[in-house]
Amino acid sequence: MKPVIRHHLRHCMVLGACLLASACSKFDEDQAEEAEVGLAEQSAGPTPFIANVALKMKDFDDLDRIAFTVAPKPGTFSKPVAVTYTRAWLERNGAWRPADKRLAFAVFGLYAGYQNAVSITATFHDNSTHALQVAVATPAYTGPGARYSTPQVRTARSATAVPGFDYMMLQNGLATPAVLDTDGNLRWLGARAGDSLSSVFKPDSFYVGSQTAPELFRLRLDGTYTSARLASARYTNFHHDLALGKFGLLAEVDAQDGGIRKIESILAEVGPGGEVLKEWDLNAIFRSTMQAGGDDPSNFVRDGVDWFHMNSAVYVPADDSLLISSRENFVVKLDYASGRIKWLLGDTSKHWYVDYPSLRALALKLKAGKPPVGQHALSMASNGELLLFNNGLGSANQPPGTAPGVTRDYSTPSRYTIDETARTAAETWAYSPTPAIFSDICSSVYESAPGHFLVTYSVAAGRTVTKLIGVDTAGKVAFDFEYPAEGCAVAFIGESINFANLILK
Repeated sequence: MKPVIRHHLRHCMVLGACLLASACSKFDEDQAEEAEVGLAEQSAGPTPFIANVALKMKDFDDLDRIAFTVAPKPGTFSKPVAVTYTRAWLERNGAWRPADKRLAFAVFGLYAGYQNAVSITATFHDNSTHALQVAVATPAYTGPGARYSTPQVRTARSATAVPGFDYMMLQNGLATPAVLDTDGNLRWLGARAGDSLSSVFKPDSFYVGSQTAPELFRLRLDGTYTSARLASARYTNFHHDLALGKFGLLAEVDAQDGGIRKIESILAEVGPGGEVLKEWDLNAIFRSTMQAGGDDPSNFVRDGVDWFHMNSAVYVPADDSLLISSRENFVVKLDYASGRIKWLLGDTSKHWYVDYPSLRALALKLKAGKPPVGQHALSMASNGELLLFNNGLGSANQPPGTAPGVTRDYSTPSRYTIDETARTAAETWAYSPTPAIFSDICSSVYESAPGHFLVTYSVAAGRTVTKLIGVDTAGKVAFDFEYPAEGCAVAFIGESINFANLILK
């Protein structure tokens, strides 16, 4: 009998260990239940598109992340706003309030004047979850961006017309950056007064450069903001675009050097706190290049004159370079480290090419298509080609008696392949609808997904209409919205923004 007793004893010990392990496993998997999550309060944010929410929670130790989703309106096709706050983000931003055991965060991307259905999910380290359904009623929006709420819909988005993105950010002269969905609904605006012509999103905030002072604003998605002065006393203001650089933000700035105004010809890379990381003075770069090539630059590089008119700059990590748009002249590629000019691409009937052999030697030969003229909004397409908005307006500030180049009666998004070894370029794609659209200043095109583009015509129809169009390489239009124009103020630049799967780290 002893062996049998031993067997039963051993069996009981194993069974007991299994039951204990099962109980421990059950305990470990119950972190969501242990936390006793519930809704503590909600309140209105600074605009109807933002609400403040606080969850009550027994403790914060086991929480991994918080996510929320805003349900779409019936009959719309844009994906829901879906945002995840990681634990690192929550900790860094002081979201947990241990004194009253509250976790506070913003729910944004709400519809104005609507009863929003919001789903909130708390996920814990053991992957257990607690979900809440919250109704958020918002008032109508009546601020400076109200015109975005009532587009003239020329082509509505449908279930079959897929634009490759669901949300777009408009840099504008009316208010903070505006976020619209591809059904034409306004989904985010902050409350700060002013404009957002020079702005960029990175990675959980909008950065906005002042058009009247050397001041950089950081505008968070909850609507709060801080500001920092640029560290250089030479800089007087931001202008045109702001973009992500190698280490910081690429800022187009005006400057005063020894009482001499340098207008729209300086690019600086700045940090979020206003520190100046690097500078490219196109006045000095072109002077030295032309003099080295045997030319007198005095009738081209002109202090106190808008001779360059920088309106776009982009960092290209593939070869550590910068692409810069000079609206008056050409697209120029610079080596990031040295500032050396690598090539120029533009209208060869202009002053720069006709009168200066030193610049002519740097020009790419255009093998096919039309050159950039008065271009804006440079970027690199997914296939590695140069993408830009080809406005078609000739130069406005060339010296008297020199060639201003061609002016067309239409504008196109244009894409170029560049062969730097052969020193050639070719236009490989352009969107040319019938009838043609002419937007002579401002405007943009950006690729949102391979083969899908958001095109912003800032001043179409004789500068009376602003148009936003989602289009693919085959010319199929996914949506077409129009607004009364106010110069470039309604939409200087439009670019897709990911509010459908935004992870705040």
